[in-house]
Amino acid sequence: MGNHDDSKEVAKDIVLTHGATIAKLFGVACACPPATALGVIADAIKGRRSKKFVKRLEKLVISLEKRVKRLEDIANYVPDVDLFDEIVAKAISDEDEDKTEFYAALIEYCISKKPRSYEVRLLSKALKELTIYDITALYEFAVNKKTKTDMPRELEEIHWGKIQNLDLFKGGNIRSPYNATLLGKKFIEICELATSLDG
Repeated sequence: MGNHDDSKEVAKDIVLTHGATIAKLFGVACACPPATALGVIADAIKGRRSKKFVKRLEKLVISLEKRVKRLEDIANYVPDVDLFDEIVAKAISDEDEDKTEFYAALIEYCISKKPRSYEVRLLSKALKELTIYDITALYEFAVNKKTKTDMPRELEEIHWGKIQNLDLFKGGNIRSPYNATLLGKKFIEICELATSLDG
């Protein structure tokens, strides 16, 4: 019980420190401390291994704050609160902490490009199911035309199976950087956004 209370306090600190950003992303009026946003975030981490999840949440929120600052017209953006809540829940429950920046980039992509919610759900599913090695290899293949990976041959087959099952690429055994699906192209854009944020 104590751990959950501690994690709620840390989440509260994060929300209050970066409140304006969180309020915008979660569609909460910012006239007072964004208690509703706190509730959404606190619920997402409820009953989980607090420290680890709160740390991921903090990393995600700090990245989002930087990302939102560089976007134009954020004041007029109307977020899909449920959709963002789903992305945050996926991000903080993902064991691969190196992917946090990609989830933040997905939210930035939502704000700037306004894709349909079903596409966002497919993109967040792809982020969740792929490892950071899969994502890096896919990006290198699609953008830099690099076909060689550090993966053993057997794992490459599994890697491509996942990529095709997630509908990011088509073409079966004929693998070309130009065979990215529409969803795959959007996924690559998110990868580019994830690596474009200055430290």
